[in-house]
Amino acid sequence: MAVKKKKDKDVDINIKVNNLEKAIKAGIKGCKKEKKFCCSGCGGFWVFGSALAIVLSYVQNSSIFWAILHGILSWLYVAYRIIVQFGWI
Repeated sequence: MAVKKKKDKDVDINIKVNNLEKAIKAGIKGCKKEKKFCCSGCGGFWVFGSALAIVLSYVQNSSIFWAILHGILSWLYVAYRIIVQFGWI
């Protein structure tokens, strides 16, 4: 009966997976120690808000300056545009 030897690629993938698992566990422990409000899940929320604000601003104003400024304001600008768009002000 022939025994298959593990290829170098298989060993390399196993090492990467094990290291990734260790990094994830360390990151979770770090968040619990520091008692952060949001560990890593909120990053996408703020990035999406900034990107949305930049696009809305550039479509409205055709200005890079205003797009950057509104990107910094993020969800505040998006909420403002929704309020103005529907005539709630």
